Amino acid sequence: MSARTEAMEQRLVTLVGDAYGFADLDEFRHGILPLLREAVPNDYAAYNEVDDDPERMIGISEPVLPADLPVRWARLAHQHPVLEYVRRTRDGRPRRISDFVDHETFQRTALYREIYQPIGVATQVAFTLPSRPPVVVGIALSRGPEDFSDDECTLLSQARPHLIQAYRTIELSTARAATLAALERGLDALTNPVLVVDSHGRVNFATDAARLLLADRLDLDEQFSRLPQPLIDALARRGARSGGTPPTEPLLLGAGETALTVRVLPGPDGDGTTILLLEPGTGGMSATALQGLGLTAREAEALRWIALGRSGPEAATLMGISPRTVEKHLQHVHAKLGVATSSQAAATAWAAVGVRHPRGR
Repeated sequence: MSARTEAMEQRLVTLVGDAYGFADLDEFRHGILPLLREAVPNDYAAYNEVDDDPERMIGISEPVLPADLPVRWARLAHQHPVLEYVRRTRDGRPRRISDFVDHETFQRTALYREIYQPIGVATQVAFTLPSRPPVVVGIALSRGPEDFSDDECTLLSQARPHLIQAYRTIELSTARAATLAALERGLDALTNPVLVVDSHGRVNFATDAARLLLADRLDLDEQFSRLPQPLIDALARRGARSGGTPPTEPLLLGAGETALTVRVLPGPDGDGTTILLLEPGTGGMSATALQGLGLTAREAEALRWIALGRSGPEAATLMGISPRTVEKHLQHVHAKLGVATSSQAAATAWAAVGVRHPRGR
């Protein structure tokens, strides 16, 4: 191994390891930029969360960019070749501006003249962290005339699945904190379907929405005091899985119109309880969402069925293709995601899907 390759691998290991160390989303948003700047040197690093609700939009840059730049950017964003590529293909893997247009062509755009040239930026690499619509999480690294190398883009591509997993893990931790805070404020603080159960499946607390949803999906009496045995058994299997279950991976009950997603979070420290966040359907798991990982439509569909617990032959039947073709699709998925097994691919798939945060009244 060359000294250069070894140095790049060490940068990757450091970036990935430190990305899992943030306590909450705010720390991640502000802390990920210094880590990326250390791994891939740049003049400007930007982190943006775009939402349909302007009050929920987040924009962070290091160093701080001119205050009027976001307004000018919004007017000219359609000229950005990487952004247009992502909008067209949903492929959010790292891409350079120079992957689409040469430097001279880009210099002729108003985007370059009004946004990049005044701050001394000539090159950029950008990527997204898939999120549940309407949220889009984008990260861009920019610098002067020296373009980002293939090795630097490869490093970012290898880091991206881990950054997605880290973001989702922190997001779930934030959801847990929000749930606990709401519970502390009183039983009427939560409107989402939420349960708190002990280690024997006894229900310590349930919102009205949770009781109605479980009664409907699992044919229970609305005043149930204990989880149904199939759900208790599923929770036990989850806890007994070799190597543990990624926190981003939910339990799935039922299928089709009766499908139910159960996010499993630890209760207050030391009390042995578990928080269950319930959601009708398959938790936002869609082929469209998975295309954001850089997958083709068919690769995304194959991965979706695997993430939903179907076998390769079952996925083949549902997709109307041969098991061998599904296997080929999954081989491509593994290569693109940098994983070795279907269970690792499924974990990455779930990490690409956001969680609905509990909200108070």
